[in-house]
Amino acid sequence: MSRKALLIGASGLVGSELLTLLLESDIYKQVTILVRRPLPIHHEKLQQVVIDFNELESYERYFRVDDVFSCLGTTRKKAKTRQQFIQVDYEYTLRAAVLAEKCRVKSFLTVSALGANPRSFFFYYRVKGETEEALQRLSLPSLHIFRPSLLLGKRQEFRFGEKMAGWLLGRLPFLFVGKWEKYKPVEAKQLAFAMFCAAASCQNGTHIYESDQVASIS
Repeated sequence: MSRKALLIGASGLVGSELLTLLLESDIYKQVTILVRRPLPIHHEKLQQVVIDFNELESYERYFRVDDVFSCLGTTRKKAKTRQQFIQVDYEYTLRAAVLAEKCRVKSFLTVSALGANPRSFFFYYRVKGETEEALQRLSLPSLHIFRPSLLLGKRQEFRFGEKMAGWLLGRLPFLFVGKWEKYKPVEAKQLAFAMFCAAASCQNGTHIYESDQVASIS
């Protein structure tokens, strides 16, 4: 238990699963989470820091850790405007990575999306691709980018697409074989475990994982 972790986005679907893994792990002696409001979780290793994400640079001291996990992300529906979506998925993620670079973290791990492409016709995938591109221009010793397909798990809000994907996966598994395997939905806990394993591997360089790789790791 010699490492320290910083988790951003701990209240989300993937972040909450990852937080549990980090707290239960023998690898980390301290886990810090940056949150908008306190979470109803108590653990001897956990340090909760309530912050204003618009003033992220003011919390630089919390980035002096070994591994930074970014599970930030929203949807167009939740964000309401394109600018708000860009703020969360691009600006906050990149600013966190810059702070991680400045504090010389060992690894930075983030959640993107399958289909991320800075030249995509679709706004969502274009922003995800631009974020990936910006992250790779930094001098992070170890960068891990995860591109899940549809994420499954218990959310507070109902999402028709996820319910339909879960139905198809259970009844028509042959739809996701061969070249279509990477489009297979993955459980949030699978993605969280894959991120945890990637950090534990201590591999330098840039690594990109798509849905089928996430599933195989977990």
